Amino acid sequence: MPQTHIRRTTKGLLMLCLLLLLCLLLWLPGCQRAKDVDYLWQDYSQRLAHVIDQPYSPPEFKPMQLGKADRQEQASITISILDTLSLGHCPLGRLIADHNSTLGKVAPPSQQLIYQISFIQLAPACIDTLDEGELKTKLTQALQQKQADAMTYFNRVLTGDKSITKSLFIGYDSLVLDEMRAGRFELESSIGQLLSIKGHIKQRQWQQIDTAQIEPALALMAHQTLLQRYLRSLAYSQAQLVALNDYLQRHSASVACRPNHANRKQEILQNVFHKYYLAQTQAYLSQLNQLHYRLSEPLLALFAGSNHQAFIEHYFGEQPGALPEQLKSQMRRHVKWWQAFRESCNIPPPNSST
Repeated sequence: MPQTHIRRTTKGLLMLCLLLLLCLLLWLPGCQRAKDVDYLWQDYSQRLAHVIDQPYSPPEFKPMQLGKADRQEQASITISILDTLSLGHCPLGRLIADHNSTLGKVAPPSQQLIYQISFIQLAPACIDTLDEGELKTKLTQALQQKQADAMTYFNRVLTGDKSITKSLFIGYDSLVLDEMRAGRFELESSIGQLLSIKGHIKQRQWQQIDTAQIEPALALMAHQTLLQRYLRSLAYSQAQLVALNDYLQRHSASVACRPNHANRKQEILQNVFHKYYLAQTQAYLSQLNQLHYRLSEPLLALFAGSNHQAFIEHYFGEQPGALPEQLKSQMRRHVKWWQAFRESCNIPPPNSST
């Protein structure tokens, strides 16, 4: 046998072995596709379409994205370098000097909030050391202004900080069935810390605010992806369920039973509902609802009054037009269709096969 033919045969056998190995690896549990929102809805809808034998086209997915927040500069009372020198005996003087540096002028929203709160906390003691005059009047006015604008600076953090903007951006990643608790503690902790600061600002409890908590809370927010994956999972589920309900409604006649008589096709269809909707997709939606229950109230309270309030209400609100309520309505519609189908067919409980 020529050596060239032997080499080709060996190469062919090697490729075949590699393909068989790849197929084997794909069947291993660790190599199975994660049951995220895309997988669950695609799997369920494709199985329904296969049994019903009518084409199904998934809807175009265009979730409501976070809008760009308008930033309005706040008018402020200027403390000159000369005035700062006169405040050298006060911690407030050093704070103002640092803020007036180049770094202070380009500080991110979180650092600007820290400066505003720190000014409010330090100003009263410093003002008490000053004699009556222009500087004392200017500091008193600046203190009053910063107290009035503190919530505006806090909301600017919510709408301008990169960690929060990233957490609210809907990309391509979604939550996975039975793995939805990962990162929840960190997310709830960061939301709780920010909400505590907001509450102190609202109650004008300036000395109760620990400005050292602000950056760590935002860092926690930046290192978790639970919130953005939740947003996609919710929006995708709602869009898919609307389309699937419309699809089932259109083809109700083609799967309808003669009174109390079901054929094999209709029994298989019910098995698909039990195995791939009730056992997987509905379980996923139930876990999604548990997250909503944990996150909705603190997030609604945190973003109330900010430019992102409408966005948060769309994904976490309880009004009829909010996504959670729309999803619940479509879930009821879906189950109602299946109940009518089962009652008309009088199908016995499904077995383990599909």
